[in-house]
Amino acid sequence: MKKVQKKFNIQKKKLILTACIGQCVHVAGSYNFMQIAKQLGYKTFFMGPATPILDVIDKVKEIKPDVVGLSYRLTPKTVLPLLEKFFRHYDKINKKPDKLIFAGTPEAVEFAKKAGNFHYYFVGGEPKYEIISILRNDFEYSKEQFKPPMELISRIEWKKPYPILRAHFGLSSLNKTVEGIKKIAKAKILDVISIAPDQNSQSHYFHPEDQRSELEGAGGVPLRSRKDFEDLNRARMNGNYPLLRIYAGTRDFIKLGRLYQETIQNAWAAIPIFWFNQMDGRGPLPLKKSIKQHLDVIKWHATNNIPVEINDPHHWSLRNSSDAIAVADMYLCGIIAKKLGVKHFIAQYMFNTPPALTLDMDLAKMMAKNELLNTLVDKKFSVITQVRTGLASFPLDLDKAKGQLATASLVQLAIKPDIVHIVSYSEADHAANPSDIIESCKIVSQVINKVLSSNLDFTNIDIIKRKDLLIKQAQDIIHLIPNLAHDLEEPKDPYLNPTVLNRLVKYGIFDAPHLKNNKFAKGEIQTKIFNGACVSWDSARDKVYDELERIKDIDNTIDEINLYNNLSKIRRFIGKVTDK
Repeated sequence: MKKVQKKFNIQKKKLILTACIGQCVHVAGSYNFMQIAKQLGYKTFFMGPATPILDVIDKVKEIKPDVVGLSYRLTPKTVLPLLEKFFRHYDKINKKPDKLIFAGTPEAVEFAKKAGNFHYYFVGGEPKYEIISILRNDFEYSKEQFKPPMELISRIEWKKPYPILRAHFGLSSLNKTVEGIKKIAKAKILDVISIAPDQNSQSHYFHPEDQRSELEGAGGVPLRSRKDFEDLNRARMNGNYPLLRIYAGTRDFIKLGRLYQETIQNAWAAIPIFWFNQMDGRGPLPLKKSIKQHLDVIKWHATNNIPVEINDPHHWSLRNSSDAIAVADMYLCGIIAKKLGVKHFIAQYMFNTPPALTLDMDLAKMMAKNELLNTLVDKKFSVITQVRTGLASFPLDLDKAKGQLATASLVQLAIKPDIVHIVSYSEADHAANPSDIIESCKIVSQVINKVLSSNLDFTNIDIIKRKDLLIKQAQDIIHLIPNLAHDLEEPKDPYLNPTVLNRLVKYGIFDAPHLKNNKFAKGEIQTKIFNGACVSWDSARDKVYDELERIKDIDNTIDEINLYNNLSKIRRFIGKVTDK
């Protein structure tokens, strides 16, 4: 990622001069423009409101800026004599700026076009990507010539320090989905559209004989042919050219992965370890077999240098598992991804799950995940952080849901994410349509703009203490995995052994209350929201159940292995395990 970043860095700090000319005192637009420029590494000089034209000319001669921006938002026709005066003097300057920009009302812009040769015109409300493109030197005086980077890592680096925005979209009609993608792309606000396929697409794309009529359009768009995928791809080729991505399906993983790359250039793969199978009723495979196939398809994507998200840990939290198990699973996913050769690992942190978590304890949980994953980072393995709001946290009242989206997004930005997965505020009431997605993006973009121009500190001693405890508990759990290996073959690499990983669930080390009476899992763990966090709960003693104590009690019921035979080994630093 460092090599890519150099491509988009401004090599020398360039200087931007802006001024509100004549009698204009409307400075908000100039201020916002300068804030974006500062984030991209520019030096800025603002001459203020109601600046005389000759003062602007003198300052241009004095400081020799690379970019000059003039703003005027009063009576449109009165700008013409001001600009004519400006260009009479400007044309005599030997060292002119690289870019000359005018901002005003639409009517003022029309007069400005008659006065002289500005390179760009702003009327207000332009998508941020256009401003970034101009300042990155991507526009060569023609907006039609520019496409943002069409590959994930380059897109992230191009937009930094702003995160790229992703949202989920897929309607029960293919035609409506295609038209929706066109509308979203034209809005120029979303960077990644995650296609939501219907259940028949995920489970039976290559098996039309197994497709069920009641699943037609269930959960997303029906995709039945290669042409359907190509239609989606063509639909996004306008506006800001958003990337496309799609979930891995529930069988035929590698065949689907190849299809996705050839048709929509899948921006990254999202593959679980323990889910989307018979255990949760979302796939046809039994648990152990699905783990094996999930590992195989992760390796296939790694071999083809496709970024991988392992969308697994939040599924434990969705079923009210303890925070410690969710953190441990995220750490395990990072270890697995690294061992399988994934170069760019996308860590999705689903906040507000369970929804009763307090904001501070929720943040501590995500900070623990993030800190553990970053211990794995080296030249061959990078972590791309992605944050999102938990769906179950949205109220049915749409106005309150907008408040929840903004509040959750504010806290999420403490992680300094590369990707913000925007869950549309409407989702608790109805599946998001293009207008819902665009409005949700605007809400979150406003939060991002304010946070990036501020110096907020979201952490306190309670958050740090909780984070550190979760890190220790997660390390303890993950270090137990080699002890789950039985025969001579399994210990060779237990973190990649489907039989060993299956035992994590079978024995109840990874467990959730909502898995009660599930034939693949124990479903015996009890959890409780305690002091704002989701903890394992010992109901017999009515107190918090320490994770190692819980596992020790599990160990006492299992004859075939001895998990808890050496506490000092369990607590040694996990990094040694992953160095091979």
